[in-house]
Amino acid sequence: MQNDFRGMLAPIFELKEGPFLLVPVFVVPVEIFSRGMMTRTSYSFHAAIVDAVNGQVTLLPQKSVVVLETELPGGKRLEPRVPRERAVDLAEEAARLVGKGKWTGALRYNSVMVDQERVRSTWRVWKIEGECLVDSATGRRENLGSLVAALLGEAGNPPDSSEP
Repeated sequence: MQNDFRGMLAPIFELKEGPFLLVPVFVVPVEIFSRGMMTRTSYSFHAAIVDAVNGQVTLLPQKSVVVLETELPGGKRLEPRVPRERAVDLAEEAARLVGKGKWTGALRYNSVMVDQERVRSTWRVWKIEGECLVDSATGRRENLGSLVAALLGEAGNPPDSSEP
């Protein structure tokens, strides 16, 4: 499955020297049509970035996600454990939950469409800085414990793909 992953998410800062952690991800384009009694009707385009190691989904505006077909920096590559079909299902479920955080979310309905033809498998580069991991695509910082969890999770059982 690893051979299907090409390119990387465009970094917002220059990748000079690191150590780097390369995490396989699926970029799933989703369109969300929202309507409800307490909110206006809206139609939005997002890119769901699904981590192929643990299935975590990050929704970003579609225009902000760019995949570069460039050479990857050297670093530890994690093995993908989430199949493409499961990643699409996780992205669709995350998109259905957009805007459901407040009480008005109970009166909101999201219709989601996934463009199966444009799903891409690529790499997300994390730079290791001291005790933090820095996502090169968003600049988000995570505690180094995330790295340990990812490495230990890689050795464990793969996620159950029979769950909806």
